[in-house]
Amino acid sequence: MLIQIDGQNRRPWAVGSRKVILDAATEEIALNGFRYARIGDIADRAQMTPGSIYTWFKNKEVLFRVALEEALDAQLAANIESLSKIEELKDTPWIMRIAALLPRNNTDNQPTAAQVMLIEGYYVSWRGKAKEKTYLPRLEQHFAMYQKVIDEAVASGEINSDIDPQLIAMLLLAIPTGLALLQFSGLPRVPNSSWIPVYQALATMLTPKK
Repeated sequence: MLIQIDGQNRRPWAVGSRKVILDAATEEIALNGFRYARIGDIADRAQMTPGSIYTWFKNKEVLFRVALEEALDAQLAANIESLSKIEELKDTPWIMRIAALLPRNNTDNQPTAAQVMLIEGYYVSWRGKAKEKTYLPRLEQHFAMYQKVIDEAVASGEINSDIDPQLIAMLLLAIPTGLALLQFSGLPRVPNSSWIPVYQALATMLTPKK
């Protein structure tokens, strides 16, 4: 029995090898970035030969494209799940729904692989039209999640309607994205607990004045 994967016929038992390769590629990109990750290092990490990787992916570009696509899709799915759990709670403040979209865990002491892949996705999306077709729709979906939370908060009267909701959504997305870039550059990470009063103050500032 054969199944179609990436346009090729494969044995079902071979699917595990593809996942091992993609997981290794994700880890390598998270560690060294899209530009500097190498097939040889990915092969070492996956405990395979470079030739084994090429049986699945014809070149480095295709491997990285699929790894980024799957990582972005996984992050978007995680965001949807987090939002659904938050929205089940009655009267959840909008700022808590925004917090559910952050690709981090409270115990992280460095940027997560998910956060790195999001940054890599933003980076490669403006490097060429072909890449733009692949990554931009996913990044637009990511931003749309922020936009939806803000639009709902404006509609419910939680956020001042005089302020452009799209601008608020962009600002809130830019905070974790920009911080990740600073941390990748070597600056120390700000503890999660330090951000709680900042976001609370931001929420208060955006609340309509009575």
